[in-house]
Amino acid sequence: MKKILLGFVVICLALGVGSASYAGKTLTWTAGGVGGGWYMMAGGLAQIIQQATGIKIKVVPGGGTKNPALINRGDCELGWGLPFINNAAFNGKDPYKSKLKNLRALAGGMSMNHFHFYVGANTPFKSMDEIFGKKKAIRIAVSPSGTSDEWVFRKVLAYYKTNYKDLKKAGFKFFRGNYSSQTNQFKDRNVDAVFTFLAAPAAAVTEASVGRKLRLIPFPKGLLKYLSQFGIITKTIKAGTYPKAENANQDIVTAAAGSVITTNASLPDDVAYKITKAIFDNIDKVRQIHASLKPYKLEDGPTGTGIPLHPGAIKFYKEKGVLK
Repeated sequence: MKKILLGFVVICLALGVGSASYAGKTLTWTAGGVGGGWYMMAGGLAQIIQQATGIKIKVVPGGGTKNPALINRGDCELGWGLPFINNAAFNGKDPYKSKLKNLRALAGGMSMNHFHFYVGANTPFKSMDEIFGKKKAIRIAVSPSGTSDEWVFRKVLAYYKTNYKDLKKAGFKFFRGNYSSQTNQFKDRNVDAVFTFLAAPAAAVTEASVGRKLRLIPFPKGLLKYLSQFGIITKTIKAGTYPKAENANQDIVTAAAGSVITTNASLPDDVAYKITKAIFDNIDKVRQIHASLKPYKLEDGPTGTGIPLHPGAIKFYKEKGVLK
């Protein structure tokens, strides 16, 4: 994981971004895997912010658990975060060994991300209890270590009182890759299932369903209750979200969490204010970036962050009357 983090640090530094001065600099936004909703949405928001303020933002690949460390050190000024990961980072809890107290939020409650667990329609599996509880061997594609997807996947395994080592002994095989790789591995029938965390409708899941018939697997109540202790909530992938899925006409109960635009406490207040203002002054354009952003509104901004708001963002929300 250290090598992975070092690679992202090198990318950010190579872009010439420093925490000392922002004049004429291109800010760096560490997003998610290429091909995922986070990466695409960050690009759309970067365009809106630049058009409104002149502030240039470069989007680079990242991950839910990597991003807080990069942002906390000031290697990247902006990044996507998740409330449960942000909170763990801020308080020095699993998987973090120290408290990342420089983290601040600009806007929360964005783009509800859903955990998708799907299998090939040609497989007999219809429940997570069957697969993980009874250890029915299957080939699964998951995101690389250091991502929020994989962090939650390990929590899922913990609920079933198992882990990678035990499952491998039982005949399970795991493929690690980004969203595009997961889709390709599924379509090429190199894996039987995919566990991924994306805003619905997820392009990667849609593509997978076109290339190969799939079945979405619901999360059981016991697992959802267990995950709730980490700030993960229960949501539904509505029927019709993935028309090509075998069970496309069914609502799929799953786990979910909103996205947070995260930054460092050292980001100048006026820069934080301008970025926050640009987002909400252009909310109609923001909603057009991705279907998951359509319900987003000003009142959601200061919610579901998992970390303190940046003073520049607080100033904006107070001016708009959504904070006292």
